[in-house]
Amino acid sequence: AVVSTQSGHYGRGATKFPFPLQDRDYVFERSHLMNEKSNTIEIASRSITHKSKPIYPTFCRVLKYGSKLVIRADKDLYQKGMSYCLTYYDDFGMPIPNQVKDRLATTKIPEFLDKVHDAAVYLGSTGKLYVPYPQSSASKRN
Repeated sequence: AVVSTQSGHYGRGATKFPFPLQDRDYVFERSHLMNEKSNTIEIASRSITHKSKPIYPTFCRVLKYGSKLVIRADKDLYQKGMSYCLTYYDDFGMPIPNQVKDRLATTKIPEFLDKVHDAAVYLGSTGKLYVPYPQSSASKRN
């Protein structure tokens, strides 16, 4: 759920992780900037604390988080075709072994980007934001 505020929108998101990692949740503020002259949209998120979003004991609250998505239209913002760049960081709050980092970098991040691509294709072909039971491009190739 996203609620309007003067500085943007805020919300809470949760992510389930496999054992031995603990499920995590985020409270974030999101803002956006649309520039029709440069045909770009920037969407930025950062972690915040908010009194209406308590910490749940079953989740590890991510206190340091940020992301920026820059979308550039091929022609203009109201036609199909775009390029995007996503920058993301967060602090897990614990040291992560290099083997786990390598696994995330070589498999999980590409799988996530395949799902983002599939969702964009679905949105472009149907006009719907919801993708029922998304299947990544990587798993379709196998």
